[in-house]
Amino acid sequence: MVVALLVAGCSGGGERGSDDDTFVYLSSRGLVTEWDPARSYSDEVVALANMYETLTRYNAGTGKTEGVLATRWTTSEDRRTWTFTLRDNVRFHSGRPLTADAVKAAIDRTMRLKASASYVWDPVEKITPVGKRQVRFELSRPAPLDIIASATYAAWIYEIPDDADDAKDYRATARGTGPYTVASWNPGSENELELTAFEDYWGGWRGNRYTKVVFQAVPQSSTSAQLMSSGEGTFAGGLPPQLVDTLRGRPNLTVYERPSWQTLIGLMNTQKKPLDDIRVRQAVANALDYQELIKASRGALVASDGVIPEGMFGHTTTLDLPGDQDLARKLLKEAGYGPGSGRTIELEMTYPAGEDTIRTLGDLMKAQLRPFGIDLKVQGLAWSSAQWPRAKSKDPDKRQDIFVMWWWPDDPEPLSYFRNVFRTEEEISYNLAYYSNPELDRLIDQVSALTATDPDEAVRTYRTMQEIIIRDAVQLFLGTNIYQRVLDSDVKGYVDNPAYANVVFVHDLTHQ
Repeated sequence: MVVALLVAGCSGGGERGSDDDTFVYLSSRGLVTEWDPARSYSDEVVALANMYETLTRYNAGTGKTEGVLATRWTTSEDRRTWTFTLRDNVRFHSGRPLTADAVKAAIDRTMRLKASASYVWDPVEKITPVGKRQVRFELSRPAPLDIIASATYAAWIYEIPDDADDAKDYRATARGTGPYTVASWNPGSENELELTAFEDYWGGWRGNRYTKVVFQAVPQSSTSAQLMSSGEGTFAGGLPPQLVDTLRGRPNLTVYERPSWQTLIGLMNTQKKPLDDIRVRQAVANALDYQELIKASRGALVASDGVIPEGMFGHTTTLDLPGDQDLARKLLKEAGYGPGSGRTIELEMTYPAGEDTIRTLGDLMKAQLRPFGIDLKVQGLAWSSAQWPRAKSKDPDKRQDIFVMWWWPDDPEPLSYFRNVFRTEEEISYNLAYYSNPELDRLIDQVSALTATDPDEAVRTYRTMQEIIIRDAVQLFLGTNIYQRVLDSDVKGYVDNPAYANVVFVHDLTHQ
């Protein structure tokens, strides 16, 4: 039926016509949960990245940082002093000029709030404006500050109005330097958010650029496909592969595909029976047929090589990953489980509701584990209102056994895969395996400085860190997402940058 609808087009639909200057971004769910650019750490990044800017931006194609609000930067030999020179003629949305003092104020506030990914600035000890156009950073340890300054979250430069910390609506009170500002926000409605062009944007508006951006919430993938087919959508990034296949070859659409840095991970509860037994965790990790899972994703995933995805610093293809089913049987027998033991292992796995690919994998994982005497219950839960809050419950018995989620880096280095997900936490945030390993903690705390001063040693350290995760069976390596983006064929200049998951920098684009 879905295919038939796509062939027929969307009833009552039509081309954008006079709305050609509008870029329509189709999302499977509502986006904005936090407007404060210092606190934002969720899906609203796709909008905020068009309103706020960073000092630098990472180019995943070249593996280098490029200037945005900074035009050049220098560093001392020990990588502990960095000086950034700001771009001329940049204004905040209020009309005030961008200055070194404003950069200092924004980053100081972000560090002070200790929210979102503010930890990326942890090496910064002191920020000093040098005149109006330069900012000097003094660090407590060596760090790649040009990469840090390009982070997806917590690196935005924003104007701080009076009483900003007490304001409830940062839409009105915190202003960026980016190409777009908020025209309307209607949470819970179909057209959730509309951005409009900031006329005094330093990048200008030459050529056929999009002057409006609409973020439209479309929960049903089939509806998104219909909207793209009928010309009512400009971009859809989360369609299941089978729907993407129905859109290939259409003259009004273009399909872009590339491996992402977005990995699908299953975190095993190391503090809850029976997964508190490392043998049981290792058995679960080895019992799964990962190639069969990848095949079942129908092109949505490629096999993971480890914690660090391909294309990112520290990636390797030579890790000894789990997948030995004979070993799984042996480990279960040692732990007193498995066929013939009379003891069934009952596990509950949760995942973000609405993720069609994960639901498919969950059903297959259930079938794969059954012959090993493991009964897997798979449940989709709303991420922000159910899955994540439950995982952080004060009562350990209420927490899930396996927590499945997507993870991607906060900045273009692999540290956040380890620091956020596997480092010991006193108050649980994203370490949803509830894992603690002092050896790994020590390496996590060392590796960023090594990245700046001794990259070869940093690569070796990241390998050791991954070997620890594999050895302790903390994570199921369920695959790396293949981005499949469907765009209106009138869009020109689109580049999919895995360093900024799901973000479209709309001002970079033009249309016919």
